[in-house]
Amino acid sequence: MNEIVRHIDSSEYHLWTDVLHACSLSRQANNSWDRSSYIRWTIITGWTVLEMLFREALEDEKIGYSFKNDVNLAVERLGLPRINWGEGVWQVVLSLKEQRKIYVHTKIDQVNLFLEAQLAVKYVDDVRECITAVYSYVHKPLPKWINIKDDTGWDNGRQGGIHATIERQGATSDNPLSVIIAYTYKGREHITEVLPEGADYIKVVLKLINTIKIAINEVKVYQGGKVIWERSLMFRGSF
Repeated sequence: MNEIVRHIDSSEYHLWTDVLHACSLSRQANNSWDRSSYIRWTIITGWTVLEMLFREALEDEKIGYSFKNDVNLAVERLGLPRINWGEGVWQVVLSLKEQRKIYVHTKIDQVNLFLEAQLAVKYVDDVRECITAVYSYVHKPLPKWINIKDDTGWDNGRQGGIHATIERQGATSDNPLSVIIAYTYKGREHITEVLPEGADYIKVVLKLINTIKIAINEVKVYQGGKVIWERSLMFRGSF
């Protein structure tokens, strides 16, 4: 079974959705005060995610305050070539650390607290690049969710959209042999597809979970009035 990408199943993924959300809000904000707050949120939490995934990739929970030295020690323990911090993506890592340090440990003039949204966008892109680099360095598979880029920003509280039902290959919902796929959104169940008997419903369900744009919290598959497959989900905004 393919990995479900949009289901949030770790603290790292949860915080990454915070980063994407903050970045989106920085582009939507109507004034410099709000925009700059969201940018600082993006930077501070973005660095947190980077640190967490460096710990995971390098198998060392001690990586943190003395980041560069900690990474060097972890790389040595794994028997990997030393990192050249003076070139390429590793320079970018140190740059991200310094940007975060400005807003956490440094007193800055107020005029420098007003920022442009592109700074948040670039920080997110650079964090993604650096995380990709360290996983490649240790020859481990990259968490797929790091490449998710979409976030809707403000939640306006609307039910949103039309919940359409698609009947495939002549299947109908009143046929007890048909396979019915339904999701729950804001407490209400909606039938989304009806498949003929014997159809590969797992493939359809996984596609639904990975592509749907609303925050559903459950998917069920029915046949003959009985649940034959179900999964609870944690999407950002699903509760």
